[in-house]
Amino acid sequence: MATQIIILPGESITVDQEYRIDWADKGNSMPSLPNTIHCVLWNDLPGQNEIQSKDPATGNMTGNTNLNATSDAVGSTTVAALLTWAETRRGQISTAMTAYHTAVKDDEANGTTNAEGKTWIDYDPNYS
Repeated sequence: MATQIIILPGESITVDQEYRIDWADKGNSMPSLPNTIHCVLWNDLPGQNEIQSKDPATGNMTGNTNLNATSDAVGSTTVAALLTWAETRRGQISTAMTAYHTAVKDDEANGTTNAEGKTWIDYDPNYS
């Protein structure tokens, strides 16, 4: 399971401070988050782990909710569920990228064009 996550809805998810998932690449199994969330911070950097909230109509910040345990709620899910999802999604993306690169190498070796015009997304059954 991942141990750190920063979620910027509509932008990106950073997992364990090293792996970035673009929002468009979050896949079809990410837990649903309320549109009142501006940011979810769960990491070991200095400062409070928290949910930063916003008014969805204006985008203005409305306050923060401290997160102290992985069992704390983030909308209808928990920090732990988001960490588990992040680790799973990282693996799904890695598997899809490997499958794509294998297909490209197979094309090169066999003179075929099966991977032509495709990207790793075409090899990811979990893509949204």
